[in-house]
Amino acid sequence: MVQKLIVGLTGGFGVGKSSVAQRFKNFGAEVIDADQIAHDAMKKGSPVFDPIIELFEGALHPGGKKMDREKVAEIVFADPEKRKELEAIIHPYVYEKIKERIDSSGRRVILVEVPLLFEAGFETLCDKVVVVTCNSTVKMKRLKNKKFTEQEVRARERAQMAESLKAQKADFIIDNSKSIYQTQREIERLWYKFVSITKS
Repeated sequence: MVQKLIVGLTGGFGVGKSSVAQRFKNFGAEVIDADQIAHDAMKKGSPVFDPIIELFEGALHPGGKKMDREKVAEIVFADPEKRKELEAIIHPYVYEKIKERIDSSGRRVILVEVPLLFEAGFETLCDKVVVVTCNSTVKMKRLKNKKFTEQEVRARERAQMAESLKAQKADFIIDNSKSIYQTQREIERLWYKFVSITKS
């Protein structure tokens, strides 16, 4: 039986978690993306689709088969109470789906990418946690290039645990403010550390 190492990957909004996850995937990790699972949960046919629609009246696109995710995001980042209600529906579903994927995986290293890893209590699924950080100037520049306004960025940051607190809870930190080459070196170093843990 393969000795599995479950690594949680998290960090603040806009720090580059997905690009870090992709590099771990290139080395051979299985990557489980919690955001993708949550995205699929908002599609018709998902067991949590109807409860979410009840919570957000008017969040359906014309035709009633697809949820307007941008409208839902607009509401939850403006209304903390609505956000908590949505999370209470969606987090248990995402948690179980991640658990299923971990159990069925044959890979040695499984990376679970969860923006709200600590906030949702998903770190209980993981053996180790990597927190990606990025200095605010670099982060804001990247997010503005992706057409986010400063107001949208601040609203999303308020919905998450402070980056400094996440870093304190981490087993490993990757600073993604540096050059692509330096980030790649940090990821490579961690990858070989993870592989050696699975063999010990």
